[in-house]
Amino acid sequence: MILEPTAAPRVSVLMTLYNKGPFVAEAVRSVLQNTFTDLELLVVDDASTDGGLVNARAVEDPRIRIIESEHNTGRAAAANRGFDAARGDYVAVLDADDIAHPERLARQVAFMDANPQVGACGSAYQVLGDPSTVGTWPATDSECRGKMLFGDPVVYGTAMFRRSILEAHRLRCDAAWRKPGMDYLFVLRIGPHAHYANLQEPLIFYRMGENNMRHGSDSVEDQRRIVREVFRFFGITHTDEQLELHLAFHGVLGTSFTAERVAALWAWKLQLVRTNRERGLFPADLFEAQLDRRWQRLFHRFADTDLGAAMAHMRLSKSWPIERLSYLGKVTIKRCLKGKA
Repeated sequence: MILEPTAAPRVSVLMTLYNKGPFVAEAVRSVLQNTFTDLELLVVDDASTDGGLVNARAVEDPRIRIIESEHNTGRAAAANRGFDAARGDYVAVLDADDIAHPERLARQVAFMDANPQVGACGSAYQVLGDPSTVGTWPATDSECRGKMLFGDPVVYGTAMFRRSILEAHRLRCDAAWRKPGMDYLFVLRIGPHAHYANLQEPLIFYRMGENNMRHGSDSVEDQRRIVREVFRFFGITHTDEQLELHLAFHGVLGTSFTAERVAALWAWKLQLVRTNRERGLFPADLFEAQLDRRWQRLFHRFADTDLGAAMAHMRLSKSWPIERLSYLGKVTIKRCLKGKA
């Protein structure tokens, strides 16, 4: 049963919980210890089996609301129950194994209050136990949209959403999606209705390890599934082969690239540019710069496996920098010597 407090808070913090028992109490306390106190914390337990719900209940605070499920329904469906129950002006997400910076909510609320056109505001994050590893995302809406074909414009686990946007357009996660990527796909749904932004300071401490949803999954098949759904979302027409080629822009090469496949990837790159210029899906200059960066990063991957593929890359790029020629010569000789051994 969910007890309804009498006054709606400014912020609803949404925490979905499934078998993160060793970490959830610390995550809960990090929310309650924020300097911004006008909040409710929705802990949506998805039928945990490791004592996580008990650990969450052990933290006593009237601002905590527990939402239980008799059966495991998956993270997306659990998140939707939280969105449905939220009463705040803003909904902030925190994963049950992460930690919120004490100023996280205050800084995001101040930004959202000052920028009513923004519907999703994320932040940078710092990896727990490794202060030198900080993940940052683009600050402005146009920069976020320039990369959104290739990844999250805002990281879901750092995000604060404007609830009025979610309700006006009934934006929810795909409850049937039980694989990695539900967070990215949900954030894309904000784009047609509001702006994105990211604060450049780390306001989340991110825990890496076996607790992550992607751990132990087939990363190539996950990426293939996500790309297919993103193409569907944006209405980007493609063949199965073009989808496989596109995975290279995500660093997933799959089968080896020959000169012929490199040429096909180049043709797909040009097709994406034409499609975007015709339909205005993404800011053209930023999208094309993002696409070119991903194309250029592939040179060394091609050079490491196939001389013809690397030569095709330079020919199509109309660029023959001496450092790349030198690298190609070294790895080609090394391959030849290894083949004779």
